[in-house]
Amino acid sequence: MPNIILEDLRLNMKNTYITQLTVLTVKSLLPLEKEVGNEIDYMRFKEELKLWMEYCIEGEASPLSTFKGFDGNSYLNYYDETYYTRLIPIIVSNTDLGIIEKQLIKNILFFSGSINNLLEWLMIGVLIYLSTQKNQDLIDGLKEYIINFSQRDLLERHGQDFRLDIDRLPNSIRVSFERERINILNVLNGVKSDMYKNLQDCLGILNKGMPTTSIGRIIYGATQETDIETLDVFYVNLNKYLSKLRKGRIPLEDLKINDYVLPDIFGFEEGDMFYHSLLNHSKVIKKEVRADGLTSLISTKSGNYLFKRNLR
Repeated sequence: MPNIILEDLRLNMKNTYITQLTVLTVKSLLPLEKEVGNEIDYMRFKEELKLWMEYCIEGEASPLSTFKGFDGNSYLNYYDETYYTRLIPIIVSNTDLGIIEKQLIKNILFFSGSINNLLEWLMIGVLIYLSTQKNQDLIDGLKEYIINFSQRDLLERHGQDFRLDIDRLPNSIRVSFERERINILNVLNGVKSDMYKNLQDCLGILNKGMPTTSIGRIIYGATQETDIETLDVFYVNLNKYLSKLRKGRIPLEDLKINDYVLPDIFGFEEGDMFYHSLLNHSKVIKKEVRADGLTSLISTKSGNYLFKRNLR
C-alpha cells in the first residue's frame, strides 16, 4: 500500500484524492465472520464516500462525479483510471483468491458497469495474487482464469452488484463481455492492443520492462526496496494495520460500528471538540465564510481535513 502514497506524491507532489480514496477503503474493511479474510463494509464505505465529497481534493480522474448524480449511461461507460486505490487494499488484506475475486467484482461494479473496466482491473487483481504464489506460471494462470470466467457466472453471482437492474442492462453488455474476453486472451498471447494499457503495462513488468502507468509503477515498486519510513507515520501505521487485517489479528468486534454518530461538521464552531464515527475525536481548527462557500478545517488523528460546503 505505501507505493500508492508514493505514486501520488510522485504525480502530484502532495497527497491528493488518490491517497484519500486509498485510506477510506482501508478504513472500510472488516474481517469476515466465518472465513479468514476481509470485506468492505458498504454501510461504512458509503458514509465515508459521502464525507469524502466534502473534503475531497479533486483531480481530473476522480470518480467523485459518479456520486454527484447517478447516470446510467455514464455508469456503463466509465473507466476508473485510479481504481488501484481500492484494488490494492482489497488484495493486500486477503489471502484467498475466491474472496479477492468476490470483493473486487462487487467493488468495481459499485463504481462502474463498464465490462472493459471490470475485466481489466479484475485481471490485474488476479495477476497480483498469482504473482505471490510459488510454482505458478502467471500467463497460463491468467489465461485459465479468463477462459473460465463466464458471463453467466458474473450475472448469477454478481447481478445484484450492478447499480442498474440486470434486466435493464443493454444487450450490448453481453456482446461486449465475450468480445473483451477474447481481446484479453489476445493480449495474454502477446498481441499488442490500443486497449488494456494498464494490464499490458503490468504484463510488461513480467518481461523485465519498465512501467509506464501508475498501477505498473506501484506493482514494480513492491518488488523493490522501498523506504516507507520517509512517509508520514500515519501511512506507515496504516500499512501495519492492513498487514494485521491480512493475518486475521484484529477481531471484528473491535472495528464494526453498530451505531453511527455522524454530526454535521459545519454545526461546530472554532475550538469545538466533537466525536464523529468516521473521524473519531476531532477539533475545529478554523472556520471561515468565503466567497465560494463555507470551509471548516478539522483536526483528526489521521491529519487535518479542509471541509467545503457551497452556500448557494
